[in-house]
Amino acid sequence: MAEPNLSVNNLKASIVLPFHTVDSLRIRMGWYVNLRWLAVFGILVSVPIGRDMMGYTLGYNEILLVVSIISIINLVYFFLYNHLPKKNEIFELAFAEIQIVIDLLIISVLIHYCGGIANPFYFIYLVQVILSGILFPGILLPYVNAAIASVLLTISSVLEHLGISNIYNIYDNPPSTAFLITALTAFYAITFSGIYIINNFMIGYRSLKRIIDEKNKMLEKSIEEKNKAFRFAAHELKSPMIAIKSQLDVIKSLYSDQLKPEIVELLRRTEKRSDQVLNMVKEIISITQINLGLEKPQLETVEYSAWVESISNNHQINAVNKSITYKLIRLHNKHFIEFDKTGLEIVLSNLISNAIRYTNPGGEVVIEPFIKKYSFGFSVKDNGIGIEQNELDKIFNEFYRGKKAKEMEQIGTGLGLNLVKEIVKINGGTVKVESAPGKGSTFTVVIPLIREEVEETEEETDSIFFLFE
Repeated sequence: MAEPNLSVNNLKASIVLPFHTVDSLRIRMGWYVNLRWLAVFGILVSVPIGRDMMGYTLGYNEILLVVSIISIINLVYFFLYNHLPKKNEIFELAFAEIQIVIDLLIISVLIHYCGGIANPFYFIYLVQVILSGILFPGILLPYVNAAIASVLLTISSVLEHLGISNIYNIYDNPPSTAFLITALTAFYAITFSGIYIINNFMIGYRSLKRIIDEKNKMLEKSIEEKNKAFRFAAHELKSPMIAIKSQLDVIKSLYSDQLKPEIVELLRRTEKRSDQVLNMVKEIISITQINLGLEKPQLETVEYSAWVESISNNHQINAVNKSITYKLIRLHNKHFIEFDKTGLEIVLSNLISNAIRYTNPGGEVVIEPFIKKYSFGFSVKDNGIGIEQNELDKIFNEFYRGKKAKEMEQIGTGLGLNLVKEIVKINGGTVKVESAPGKGSTFTVVIPLIREEVEETEEETDSIFFLFE
């Protein structure tokens, strides 16, 4: 019969760690290191209190020596925590177990010089036992560590009681045999019952976490499949919509003089609707590409003020046709900055289009770019229909359209603002909205600067033109 393969890889494969990852284990080791610094501080504070205020006759020099040893060991742990390469869960758990065993040994020495089992703080062993129950999967290591703590305390206490090792009493009389037996029994009962409770709780928690992880994977897979289906459908729709637009353009250019006015009007409406549907298709393609991770920021160095002005000018005709006052605020100076030109063009165009679309004739739309020390961005303000307060936290969701928006514009996917949010997000920025029904909305996009090209902390702005008033 062949010998079983007991390699590290097989051992790793046999241990299921639904609660942990290599990164999360290393982070917990960082907490452990910080907790040890807190213990060092607590002991250093306790020494003068016990010696000068309480008058205990303890091994204070030895305690300070132990604290020095703890500090040196913790510096080694701190160095290893920051510089030791992350390998796998087995390696990280072994690193944690080594720390716990060494700490149990140090605690035994410390408790001895602090009064032994007569000192109520001997229950400090439980901190390591609890950490063991939280960190390690299964039942073996937590109970092993509880047994180690019990054995160490028992040996130390018995040696003190028999006079083999020095006794540092915090009381006038040394503990009796009955006290020793009672204290050890209480420690065993609390330690092992505690580890039993913690271990059962963690087993249930890890089982729940495993179920949650599995459901999350299923959800992620479902979302990915949905995005792929949307992307496929959108691509399939895009070609015929472009063909329809092209044919409409041909009809208009060749036969517009021969068509009756009512036919021309029907063609105009058809063209408008086809443009809306094509824009919807493009939004669906863009949002699904972002959700599938196919869309990455493409950085370009651009003169920011001219870029904003160019995009704003593209929407001028729509504002003019709707008799809307359209303002652009220009930055005083030229600033060449690096950012995702294509992505943020979609964001700014979308916000301007929405502002014009949901502002009644005679209203106003204002575009204001800004550059600060560590960020840049723009705001788009209108005095249109506004957004209900209970809808503000929903408007960036996929396919969501507010009640007033639906009443004013029937055509729409509800993907525009979701696309805005996702593009801003992948560029490391934020988008916020301030709005009130009947008073309009202000959308503000803030993007962190990649390089500090800007010398001024705040950029002043001026209104430079009224495209229509």
